[in-house]
Amino acid sequence: MKCLGCFKQNKNIYCNICKKKIFDNKNINAILDFDKKEFLFTKIQFSKNMSISGVQDKISLKIQDNKLIPTIDDGEYLLKPIPLMEYGNHIESIPINEHFTMQLAHQVYRIECALNALIKFSDGEIAYITRRFDKKNEIKIKQEDFASLANMSESSNGENYKYDYSYENMAKLIKKYLVASKIELVKFFKLVLFNYLVGNADAHLKNFSVVQRETKDYTLSPAYDLLSSSLHIPNESRTALELFEEYESKSFSENGFYAYDDFMKFGEMMGLSISLVEKLINDFLKLEKKTLELLEISFFNEKMKEEYKKIYLDRLKAVLYKCSK
Repeated sequence: MKCLGCFKQNKNIYCNICKKKIFDNKNINAILDFDKKEFLFTKIQFSKNMSISGVQDKISLKIQDNKLIPTIDDGEYLLKPIPLMEYGNHIESIPINEHFTMQLAHQVYRIECALNALIKFSDGEIAYITRRFDKKNEIKIKQEDFASLANMSESSNGENYKYDYSYENMAKLIKKYLVASKIELVKFFKLVLFNYLVGNADAHLKNFSVVQRETKDYTLSPAYDLLSSSLHIPNESRTALELFEEYESKSFSENGFYAYDDFMKFGEMMGLSISLVEKLINDFLKLEKKTLELLEISFFNEKMKEEYKKIYLDRLKAVLYKCSK
């Protein structure tokens, strides 16, 4: 069988590595003791006391007697089932989509991500589970998302506040608030490019965060909430935010999509050297084979694999495009 964490063939549902990293070596059952209906009831009961952000249904879990149980204030994990959405395609594949995209980012593109896996309700429905990175040894770690850093909120900026910004201005916030900004800007560039390649148009302000280290300074948090949103909403914008605040390349004005020249300019505006930006882009472009190999062993059905592949190859082609001078 395949590990529900990393896809590797294994005699158990979770391989030893995933069991250690995600569940602290505890023999967690891959089937929860409650079903989807009980999950929804629990969410309603907990909703007044929980402060988990985001629109997707989720509850907090903790380990007790080697079982994952719902909890209000001392959770170590977030559980996200198939959402109750009234729009979009292939909604039943959203947990598998998020799990695969997170694993792809970590395993192939070497992006630090929140630990994650798939798990099942007692009625057999699949769900996504992720370990919280804002807690360590039961101590809460300070975390701020970029909406907070940008001083953007619904009350002051309207209901679309999470999207009324640019990745260029997010880079400026990194320079302003993070001590090791040169390192963090490289991490940020890679994450923006990765989201573009996999068709994630939901990488908005609240899906990027900073966390406080033991040295009291801040660093970018592990990546989270990564998925190919275009798989479910195919006609949406290619990015959640514009790359630039005002700049528009010849390539974009002629074709209507971001291409190689745009990401080169984006890196340059962030203050990265041309040689470094070229290397970062070209390193990602070389990962096509590994990307498709991991997709092949994912938990998507064959139809979903083909649709994900189509989106990825289309974006890869876009980034490969170089506008003639």
